[in-house]
Amino acid sequence: YAEAVNNQTQCKSLTRTAVTLTILGAPAPPVSDGDITICEGEELKITASASGPGTIVWYDQLVGGNIVEDPSLSTVGSVTYYAQSVGSSCSSLERTPVTLTILAAPVAPESEGDQTICEGEASTITASASVPEGFSIVWYTSAIEGSVVANPSLSTVGSVTYYAEAVNDETGCVSLTRTPVTLTILAAPVAPESE
Repeated sequence: YAEAVNNQTQCKSLTRTAVTLTILGAPAPPVSDGDITICEGEELKITASASGPGTIVWYDQLVGGNIVEDPSLSTVGSVTYYAQSVGSSCSSLERTPVTLTILAAPVAPESEGDQTICEGEASTITASASVPEGFSIVWYTSAIEGSVVANPSLSTVGSVTYYAEAVNDETGCVSLTRTPVTLTILAAPVAPESE
């Protein structure tokens, strides 16, 4: 209660003025829906999410920083956004970090060349391609989707194309394209007739 006092006469006001002080509880910080990590090519964009009391406001810094209207990522790399709960009067005392990561897709395998032989030159020919150390190759029957081929080979007259996809052994990310390798066995001509 505030009382007025005249500094010269020391007279006091007949009443006092009430002033109420209130400290409102801050809302709890948001709960992250989890960091998100994907491989390049899996989705066009990933967006951070969190839930909590009040409204969720995203920032680019743990303290201070700028408000982020769209906490998302659409290119290879990593970014962390910070979620804060904002109530009618107060904001959470802490911000919750959420990290988004898009891992780079490996480069498609390098073909070791199409192969063409004549019937009888070899019993089987096998497609081959190469990738750097730490990567594997998975062969398919088509450039998109298709079936996995354990043994990309040809042993009869005709032609077939297999498609090599690179896989990063550490991240599991796959190349955005597949490398075609064509195998061909040409029919041998009929032996000449004797006269």
